[in-house]
Amino acid sequence: MLSLCFSDHLEFRPFGSTTAALVALLHTVADMLATNGFVYVIALDFSKAFDTVGHSSLMDKMAQLAMPDQVYNWIRDFFNGRYHCTKFAVEVSPLVDITASVVQGSSLGPAFI
Repeated sequence: MLSLCFSDHLEFRPFGSTTAALVALLHTVADMLATNGFVYVIALDFSKAFDTVGHSSLMDKMAQLAMPDQVYNWIRDFFNGRYHCTKFAVEVSPLVDITASVVQGSSLGPAFI
């Protein structure tokens, strides 16, 4: 099985764009097709995917997909044990479990700039 590691991440960067990511992807796939009979491409865009979807509903639907257990478990573990609180001046709200959306600045969420 061919293993790839891309070092040209274009997401969440001021100079990155969807067009640049697509050009890089197409270039990589074309290069791979020159020496391989076929290429699997799995593309996920998590930029807004979890803003309103509840984690339990999402994981129920993802459990029905034919995906490696490691990928499913990684995503499930990412969502477990996430909390939020708000601080204003010296006041801090209680911790609340995050059951929808993603952590800002995470690899799955929008960049914290």
